[in-house]
Amino acid sequence: MAFLAALAQAGPRDAFYLRMTHWAAPDSWHVSARPMDRATFNQLCESQFELRLLLVRFPSFDRAEILRRLTAYEAGRLTPPGLIDRSSMTPRHLAWWRVLRQAHDWCAWWRTGQ
Repeated sequence: MAFLAALAQAGPRDAFYLRMTHWAAPDSWHVSARPMDRATFNQLCESQFELRLLLVRFPSFDRAEILRRLTAYEAGRLTPPGLIDRSSMTPRHLAWWRVLRQAHDWCAWWRTGQ
């Protein structure tokens, strides 16, 4: 998580940031968490899960920006928080978001028995 925070804090909330944080953005990053059970190492313990691994896959063309941001972060050159530039999200991407949002709203309505 510190890796993602460093990248976010060392640059603007631009198309790179959007790829990093929004699953529907063009060329979005794939992030998955892998839980670990402490009982794996001591079978006499009760199961207790914690997140030990965050797998982050990103497009190779983001490597230069990742390096630039990590260098800036290490040097203390942080970018103040600001609005997210969503201009890289085309109407096609936003349409999917609206469809999913409507489906979520419908499911929530259905679960409440309305």
